[in-house]
Amino acid sequence: MPEQKKAVVPRLRFPEFRDAGPWEVKRLGDVAEVNAAGDLDFSQFSPVLTQEHIYPIYSNSIAQEGLYGFSTYPKYKKNSVTITARGTLGVAFYRDHDFVGIGRLLIVNARQEISPRYLKEVWNYLVREPFENGGIPQLTAIKARTIKLVFPSLPEQQKIADCLSSLDELIELQAKQLEALQAHKKGLMQQLFPREGETTPRLRFPEFRDAGPWEVKRLGEICSFLKGKGLPKTAITAEGSVPCIHYGELFTEYGEVIRKVKSCTNTTTDSVLSEEDDVLMPTSDVTPNGLAKASCIKEKNVVLGGDILVIRPNKQQVFGEYLSRYIRYQEKDVLRLVTGTTVFHLYGNAISHLRVSLPRMSEQQKIADCLSSLDELIELQAKQLEALQAHKKGLMQQLFPQEVG
Repeated sequence: MPEQKKAVVPRLRFPEFRDAGPWEVKRLGDVAEVNAAGDLDFSQFSPVLTQEHIYPIYSNSIAQEGLYGFSTYPKYKKNSVTITARGTLGVAFYRDHDFVGIGRLLIVNARQEISPRYLKEVWNYLVREPFENGGIPQLTAIKARTIKLVFPSLPEQQKIADCLSSLDELIELQAKQLEALQAHKKGLMQQLFPREGETTPRLRFPEFRDAGPWEVKRLGEICSFLKGKGLPKTAITAEGSVPCIHYGELFTEYGEVIRKVKSCTNTTTDSVLSEEDDVLMPTSDVTPNGLAKASCIKEKNVVLGGDILVIRPNKQQVFGEYLSRYIRYQEKDVLRLVTGTTVFHLYGNAISHLRVSLPRMSEQQKIADCLSSLDELIELQAKQLEALQAHKKGLMQQLFPQEVG
């Protein structure tokens, strides 16, 4: 007989269910069949969608919701839930179409009194355990069947699932709009900066169309170079009186322009301080790819930590904001100047040889202003997306009981 646990209630219920009584706690195995998927049938496999290969194949990845390829036949029916069982463990996806599962991916078929869409939501909200730790971390079907979840009546499950699905649609729409803006910016930069071997871009603002070709100069001709000094993370404190930047923040906190510094320190002895319009770059990383992350800082007297390369522009020849965007655009050329095998480095004497295409200062400013306007739109879109995600998280905290029992 299925094991019944103590009843629980959420803090928020839809009006029609406020008098519906408490929820039940049941193990997943009591309400659904849980089995691991099998091996991939390569004779029916295609990495891309074709007229014959129309059924998606899902693996334990969470990228693209686990999409691995396509098959000519389905193995599992729609209205199932899949749960990742290796790699990133325990992430549930609702499948509204027939599909194929492979590897140790868990296939969950709920019984009639359980909404699969609700099951996916309540699993993702409640289940956060590391599961198996012997060897390769994994979630077995046996373990998954023992996980305790909470269930109201089927109509209330469906109401909750409909509410959260509507939010998911809004979140997905916002995410696509953000991706579209980011792609637009990338494409615009490809138009606004010259291609390799050319001296003029494919797109110019009307007032500069007859301004002639751009100059090409080496970075060392238009900038000087400094290096930040040691600033351990332990020196960064909320009570600090001086703004500072640790080199790691160039990877995680800042884009092409730093308008507001996020960290502070009290360590100022023998420090290297920024000037407005300096361009900052990390000088070391375990992979070379991050070393083209140039950021123009708009604040002066900011303490700059070790492993930060400071590129100080000649302000009669180049704007720092234009330069930071150009360096990021020319990432491939920058990475050719990186040295090292285990830890990669980018030194001032190396990047000084980078060739930079320069229009007149007024055109540089116009390009920078255009891209800054796009950045503002992207930042606004990202904040709207974060707000929706936070709203969903908060709503789930209200819609699901906090204690399973």
